[in-house]
Amino acid sequence: MVQAVVMGARRHGKSTLVQALTEVLHQEFRQPPQTFGQFSTARGPYQLYDSPDLDALQPRLAVGAGQLGGALLIVSAEDGPLPETREYLEAARAAGVARIAVFLGKSDLVDDPEIVEMIELEVRELLHEVGYPGDHCPVVHGSAVRAMHHGGSRKGRRDVVRLAEALDGHLG
Repeated sequence: MVQAVVMGARRHGKSTLVQALTEVLHQEFRQPPQTFGQFSTARGPYQLYDSPDLDALQPRLAVGAGQLGGALLIVSAEDGPLPETREYLEAARAAGVARIAVFLGKSDLVDDPEIVEMIELEVRELLHEVGYPGDHCPVVHGSAVRAMHHGGSRKGRRDVVRLAEALDGHLG
């Protein structure tokens, strides 16, 4: 089982994305229902640990960083990386978390695709500054809310499936 922590600034959509991964993948691949934060892909089962804030993340990192396959960083395309985004990455780096995947959420709320691309470049630069290979970390754009509302839009569900595939390729 691949274990990963979910981290990101408040209100950037961490819990919504974990819920979308749990529910959408179960429906998309006709799997038995899973507990919050658990899902399976072609490579096997995952357990995501949602951390509401940095204080909740620190004990998880201190106890289990060696057991983690990596971390999933959530950044809102509306806000971009915030100061606490750096704090999350620095805590993960200090704990020895080797791999990071990124979900650039709420992308559907930004009208200009160039802005979303600029936010992605900011995230990649921040990853480099903290010591991660930003050019090699997968960054998936999407909307967890769109994936779940009213049975989920096809595009929203594809975003979640693309993220799961990126996790398989990078963390799995």
